[in-house]
Amino acid sequence: MACRHEQAIALQAIKTEIGTADVPSLDVIALMEPASIMMKIAVVGATGPTGIQLVAELRKTVASVRAIARSTDRLARLFPEAAVEKWSADVLDADATLRAQARCVQVSSYWAYYPQVRAEMNESHPRIGGPPWVRYRREAEDVLCAAVAAILHLPDFYGPRVHVSTLQNALNEAASGKTVNWLGRTDVQREYIYVPDAMRIAVEIGARTEALGEHWCLPGSGPLSGRQVADIAGRYLGRQVKLRSAGMTTLRIVGLFNKDLRGLLQVAPDYMKPVRYDARKLQGLLGPQQMTSYDAGIGQTLTWISSSR
Repeated sequence: MACRHEQAIALQAIKTEIGTADVPSLDVIALMEPASIMMKIAVVGATGPTGIQLVAELRKTVASVRAIARSTDRLARLFPEAAVEKWSADVLDADATLRAQARCVQVSSYWAYYPQVRAEMNESHPRIGGPPWVRYRREAEDVLCAAVAAILHLPDFYGPRVHVSTLQNALNEAASGKTVNWLGRTDVQREYIYVPDAMRIAVEIGARTEALGEHWCLPGSGPLSGRQVADIAGRYLGRQVKLRSAGMTTLRIVGLFNKDLRGLLQVAPDYMKPVRYDARKLQGLLGPQQMTSYDAGIGQTLTWISSSR
């Protein structure tokens, strides 16, 4: 796939959605030529929320993108343009990638840093303990980092085509006219990242050789509380959005009837803590990042939720 004297860049995204399998799974992998003007890219897992946004971001700078996923029909529906080649496949030959001396960027989450022991998250935060699936994620990151991959840690994400996340769940409830169930206290502030912003940064990281073999914390769009989410959504929807706090007792009761929620209970206390992301290391590499404001990102997400019903 790569020409002589060129390397492939692999962009891997592990799903950060609530209710996924106990072990990390690949959401999107892209192989591309790191020329000054990238000419060809293959995105494996292109029909997931991050894969769709990654294809859109890459189309800005490359002549052709090959989208690869299991479902031919879904590929055709999501990527009707001729400039995007559609290939149906189930798995990627990881050995072939390594033989091609691929550079790898794994787009992961902050889960590997659980349990959270301080409010500011950066690359030096301890990565010990946690439930088994957190340790599996951490082990996968360590294997890739040892193979000179760049590991990106995202805040909880939201945006068009995202299926499940804490903020996305709240926006789905707001769009449906329901009372928003907010995890923990409604005045606690955490950071969230808009998926198109995350994929733009992933592409930039993939083009920088000096980023390899390192962990990188991505910033969100600043601190945000449940009350602020309800206010922003209410302004966009033109009506009051009701909000209530869901504490551990409520989660345990609901978890009796919801298997996915029972898995979340293991890390729910960490979701209820304030957190901010120290992205000074990333800024030193790429410079200051212009992140989509919550007003704009939440508005665009609510528009997508309404249009997809």
